[in-house]
Amino acid sequence: MIGQLLPVLIILIILLLTLSYYLLRKSVPEPGSKKIYSDLSSGGRVMVSKRYGISGKPDMIMRKGKSIVPFEYKSTDADRPRSGHLLQMAAYFLILEENYPGMRIDHGILEYRRRKFRVDNSQDLKRKLLQTVQEMRMSNGSGQRNHNNPGKCFRCSFKDSCLQNLITAKR
Repeated sequence: MIGQLLPVLIILIILLLTLSYYLLRKSVPEPGSKKIYSDLSSGGRVMVSKRYGISGKPDMIMRKGKSIVPFEYKSTDADRPRSGHLLQMAAYFLILEENYPGMRIDHGILEYRRRKFRVDNSQDLKRKLLQTVQEMRMSNGSGQRNHNNPGKCFRCSFKDSCLQNLITAKR
């Protein structure tokens, strides 16, 4: 009987160690820093920039001294940061600058399943974000879906009002 349970116990121990490593990696991503916000295990609050009229919920925010670093975790793989994810990080930079005056937000961390990227808070990235936000506001909601992946629609916060939703038949 014990001989039959031993392989099962070994597999369970391996799974628990793997899960512990994954959770630990996301809980303390930078030694000496302190987590000041998390949307990973509980519903973090939506953060807003009134100045730019944008909002967002970073997965985590770490503070070390006078520096704040936003973290965004993605469940996919990527060889390089995707443009939409870079703009998402740029939005976090603007939101954090407004909500944490006097703090430095030099960079953020964008982590995919197997790779991690440092995203610098640059003027060029800020300009791209503000240009994209302006284009979105001028489109009056007449944009076109840029994918054919029903999974993206399933996770999208606009799925109930989108006329191009791939998971439900609309009018």
